[in-house]
Amino acid sequence: MFLRKTLALLCLIFLVTGIISGQDIKQISTNDLVRSVIKKGLEDTNLDHYTGIVLLNAMTEFSLLEGNEDILTETIKNYREFGTGEIKPKGNFICYEAGGPGAAFLAWKTGANELKEQIAVTAAKMMKEQVRSPEGLMTSKHVTDDTHKVFIDMAYAVSAYLLYAGLALDNQEYIDFAVFETVELFKILKDKRTGLLHQSRGFNGHGNFSNDNWSRGNGWGAMAISNLARDLPDSHPRKNEVVNLARQFFTDLIQYQNKEGLWHQEITDPNSYVETSGSGSILYGMGIMLEKAYLDKKYMNDFKRGLQGYLDYIEKNGSIGNTCIGCLCPGNGTKSEYAKHPWAYNDPHAFGPAIMTFAQAEKMGIKEVSPLKELGYYASTPRTYVRFARGKEIAWENDRIAFRAYGPAVQHQIGNGIDVWAKSVDYPILDKWYELNAQGKDYHTDRGEGCDFYNMGFKRGCGGLAVWINGKPYPSETFDSYKIRRNYSNKIEFQLNYNTWDVPDLELQESKIIEMKKGTNLFKVTSTLKCEQDKELTIAIGLTTFGNPEIYQDKKHGLLSVWESINDEYGELGTAVLIDPEKFVGFASFDGDEFILIKVKTNIPFSYYSGAGWEKSEFFKNNHDWKKYIKEIRNTKF
Repeated sequence: MFLRKTLALLCLIFLVTGIISGQDIKQISTNDLVRSVIKKGLEDTNLDHYTGIVLLNAMTEFSLLEGNEDILTETIKNYREFGTGEIKPKGNFICYEAGGPGAAFLAWKTGANELKEQIAVTAAKMMKEQVRSPEGLMTSKHVTDDTHKVFIDMAYAVSAYLLYAGLALDNQEYIDFAVFETVELFKILKDKRTGLLHQSRGFNGHGNFSNDNWSRGNGWGAMAISNLARDLPDSHPRKNEVVNLARQFFTDLIQYQNKEGLWHQEITDPNSYVETSGSGSILYGMGIMLEKAYLDKKYMNDFKRGLQGYLDYIEKNGSIGNTCIGCLCPGNGTKSEYAKHPWAYNDPHAFGPAIMTFAQAEKMGIKEVSPLKELGYYASTPRTYVRFARGKEIAWENDRIAFRAYGPAVQHQIGNGIDVWAKSVDYPILDKWYELNAQGKDYHTDRGEGCDFYNMGFKRGCGGLAVWINGKPYPSETFDSYKIRRNYSNKIEFQLNYNTWDVPDLELQESKIIEMKKGTNLFKVTSTLKCEQDKELTIAIGLTTFGNPEIYQDKKHGLLSVWESINDEYGELGTAVLIDPEKFVGFASFDGDEFILIKVKTNIPFSYYSGAGWEKSEFFKNNHDWKKYIKEIRNTKF
């Protein structure tokens, strides 16, 4: 009877769990997941930036696992480019010149002679030239005004590099300094109330501490102290001190794990968002401590729960959400200022910690993990997002609509216009549609989310511009270069530069900044036409039409709108341009484009808004809805 009741209870638990999850939980291969994150990370991260250094460090850990020889070959190749000067790193620490901690770790583990020389040169230079704090700690090489400035990132960058350089080069001085750097930083930055770490001292006033327990800051500490505990030789006189320090630190951290097994942006504030880079770094260090039996095995379930929760923020293609953007003592360094510091989708800080975490899991024999909800569940929340795609185009989106502009790789195949991707869902679709296209499934088919049915060719599309001379538009060709300036969940900003322009008797270049927020169908353009002469020009901003448009022109309010059925299968689409009425000079038509004309001066920025709305979205069912929206929003812009 007791056995039957127990089995019935277990069945009920499994049934309820299945109902709550609402799905069949799928096992995710840790190896496959890491490879997808590496691929995405290499696409979105510059290796000359310190986030690229962390990415390579993570790839190093993964490359040493059996079956990953291809990753090892690629990682060594990248490190050699630091040594040859092909990659010229930026950042706070001299060790980045050799490729950072991962390069030294790889030289130690593999005996790679091709890396030892650059590591030896950089380690010696670091010991001699790296800026020191009053305590003798190596701090940022950019600290010149106040040598009391220290921050927890130093523990990772300095300690890990010198530890592995010392092990690879058999240099005891480097190993001893690695221990000194981390242990002293923990003493200086430890928050006695929580046992966690503050991020910094001196960045909000001489000798002042940031009043935080920031997720990624504690993640830097977790990586540094766990590496030191794992790889410091047992014979070292401070080995037990290091292990005990690490054990207490992770025990304190575990008390703040949330129900998903992760940590919040401000760790002590459960109302702040879950932050993935710090969570990943902490889980990685926690895994090391469990593997080495330095942490009680009762915490293994907490580690595994963290792996499951982490998967809810990682998408199949390796994209990662909820990663805090660059953050060094924001404002006055208060907990609330850390808590509200924004996160970004696919921020470069995201990739290294995720790779380290699941590589460590695989090393511990965890080959598959089930997400708590589903892979990428939280990463797919509505947001703004911009990316460079397929080596030829910039694409951007928000929770309502998506656009793209083309670069030099297709300069002779398409014009400088703005393309429209119509979407009927609020979650991001760019990465998904590009991935489908790479699999041979074109994004011109509506699979319930929308599709690309807007074919502008060499026309202006949705808000492309041209110089207007004698009744004719003279557009530039595609953009020549780009720079993504902001890629936040609620706002994006990027710059397009146009150098190739055929205008009679005039040499022009354009620098165009595009901004977009959530909750709108419009993006803002701020354009500067650069010229050696200061001239007044007429500029034509265009909307492409497809044969039977309903055109709305409003001279008084500086508004041009088109509503049209482009294709019977896909329904109707509205496009619009809003300009400053004081610059208005007329309307015009030319070869399928409708234009609104404005007066501008070279070398002086001017702004306008453009955008699109689809009848299959929830916001617009007809031209009346579209015009009403444009008229209402126009009053908030100029």
